[in-house]
Amino acid sequence: MSNKSCKHYQGCNAPMCPMDEKSLKGIWYPDEGICMSPAYGTLAWIKAQKKIAKTSAKTNRYFTLEMLKTKCVIRKGIIGLDPNNDEKPQLQRWLKEHPSKRILSEEEKKARTQRIKKYQFCSEDNQPSLKGQDSIL
Repeated sequence: MSNKSCKHYQGCNAPMCPMDEKSLKGIWYPDEGICMSPAYGTLAWIKAQKKIAKTSAKTNRYFTLEMLKTKCVIRKGIIGLDPNNDEKPQLQRWLKEHPSKRILSEEEKKARTQRIKKYQFCSEDNQPSLKGQDSIL
């Protein structure tokens, strides 16, 4: 990080800093530092870094800002690009294999909520009955 106005400047080892535009053109490996500033912790790409770091992704593969900004599903085992191969074709393949999550419309959200409520209601009806157990006691 190059900006000394950040209180985490001295101890930060994040190769990608939201306060340093030049660093955002670089790459990030899952075992490297992530911005610690609470002011930037809500950025989608920093959240993605945190999720990727937790998934035990291969640490010998890197991620670019473009990959981190893609709002894709991050699952265990997600891997980045191989530093020994040409980036452009790998990046195109990675972006194709990791499409952005589809945003649900209000109608779809409402329909899902109703299905969940219906399922919860049905599962309550399927609870074992206690009828007839009074006579046993």
